[in-house]
Amino acid sequence: MKDVSKAILKICLHYPEMPVPSRGHASDAGIDLTAMAYEAKADHVFFIDTGVSVQLSQGYYLEVVPRSSIVKKDFIMANSVGIIDPDYRGRIFVPLRYLGEGSGEEACRRLLEQRIAQMIIRRLEPCDIEIVDELDQTVRGEGGFGSTG
Repeated sequence: MKDVSKAILKICLHYPEMPVPSRGHASDAGIDLTAMAYEAKADHVFFIDTGVSVQLSQGYYLEVVPRSSIVKKDFIMANSVGIIDPDYRGRIFVPLRYLGEGSGEEACRRLLEQRIAQMIIRRLEPCDIEIVDELDQTVRGEGGFGSTG
């Protein structure tokens, strides 16, 4: 059997008695993040403080994605996905856009202590960048949105 090393995720909790980020099931890809506080940033956009900062093993980074159920609460993640680079040590904030009626302040208060997003650990794949005058031809070519049917 091939020896596969596991990433280690170190987590600092910044609120007393806050839930520890965890997977709902052992086989889940995402590690749930909880809304601990929020700040209104723009019209219907709120920065949600998850109360955690992290450190990953060398060669890994995190993607922060919304939990699929967040839309039931009339929110979507404002930037679709967040990248937490390996050298970032600050607190993780999740930008949410409120789509419901009203200002969103009351809806944000109801999010507190609820799971709102999840962290997915990804292997960092370094690459070299090469500038070229043209790319190799393919059957698809430059066909964009909807070009495969």
